[in-house]
Amino acid sequence: MTYAEFVKAEAGALNFEKVSAKIEDARGKKALVYCHDDPDGITSGIILKRLLEKKDISVTVKVPTTMELEESRLKKDIVNHKPDIIFVADKATMGYYDAYADIHDNIIILDHHPLLGEELKRVTVVNPVLGAYQRCSGSSVAHMLASFCGAVDRSDDIAALIGLKGDWAIEPATEDISDYVKPFYDGVKEKYAWLLNKIDSRPTMFEVKQRAKTTLLNQAVEIIFALGGGGFQYFYNDRDKELADVASGRFAFDNLEEWLKNPQPFSSEGAFIGAFPDASRAKKIFEYYLSDWEKTASLMHKADIVKTVDATDIYLFKGENVKLMPMVGSVVLYELPSDKEDVMFIMFSDMGGKGVHFSFRSRTGKLHCGNFAHALALAFQNAIGKEYASGGGHPFAAECRTKKEFPVKEIMCIFEEKLSAL
Repeated sequence: MTYAEFVKAEAGALNFEKVSAKIEDARGKKALVYCHDDPDGITSGIILKRLLEKKDISVTVKVPTTMELEESRLKKDIVNHKPDIIFVADKATMGYYDAYADIHDNIIILDHHPLLGEELKRVTVVNPVLGAYQRCSGSSVAHMLASFCGAVDRSDDIAALIGLKGDWAIEPATEDISDYVKPFYDGVKEKYAWLLNKIDSRPTMFEVKQRAKTTLLNQAVEIIFALGGGGFQYFYNDRDKELADVASGRFAFDNLEEWLKNPQPFSSEGAFIGAFPDASRAKKIFEYYLSDWEKTASLMHKADIVKTVDATDIYLFKGENVKLMPMVGSVVLYELPSDKEDVMFIMFSDMGGKGVHFSFRSRTGKLHCGNFAHALALAFQNAIGKEYASGGGHPFAAECRTKKEFPVKEIMCIFEEKLSAL
């Protein structure tokens, strides 16, 4: 099946006709786009912005540091920007988003995360995993929509590849490509062979099952992770006064968007980062990132097994203000000793007065990380308030965070109760 045939086949389930009509109706008007601050969210936002601008729509993009879109933020931005159409890209598919139809009558949720909560009926949803789970990305869904609307080019192709790699739906270094995105990948892999071919170079955060080969795509996406705070707000504005204003994924969004206006092949990660409009500060951020990576990895190897259940060894790591925790943990996961079918790696970071962060990683998803994280978040919400905790994700990777100070002893009691229930 060609990519064009695949997009046509998926169009009905993904509401492409409805969304395309909404976009056409918005010509000459204003759009507001929210996107997650990780590489997939950033590229989803870029693809949507490019699509809407090609349709003569004025676009404002917001890159909040929160995963889910808060009601208060939405209300404030609607007052300030008065949008005619709103896209919420790669920011989860939450049942409570349906109530946002009372705030604005033209909201489109474009996502690839499993539904959390009740079915959405009053806002338009574009999400291929509302049924069976499959690996894909927000960027690939945005690219499919743009393709359906007849508005894609090489910039959108590369943006989609960056998002797919960022959310682990493709792994060109090991030729692990999700079935759902194969029509797209197979259609572009020869055209972008320079980006996807295996190379002998510095391994990245994505080389988890092997560290011998990487690709320029993997290296480029790791750079976007670093510049955007890794999707978890790991910034370096407290270390260098030149980085004082880098406090959100906007820095990564702006630099990548500008590069994608005329993307040229590059031969090294240094050449890629050097082509950004703010290359000097980008290089500084990436150097801090690499230094933090080594420090965190050395700590994580001291994790302990806390339980074995369902042929899965569960390791727990605890620390304070741990930098790059989820990304480093994805690599360390495969270095933890085990003779069981699977390993789940649970990482905990006490962020002081800013709350706590749990990160979950699994080799095979035998124990569903996303379900555990969501159940833990619900328990925290009951203890400290709905607006102060969130969590969820995929079978292989998930996060749970609290957003205000709460006794760590009580947090760990709740966690241990959920752990014992597995």
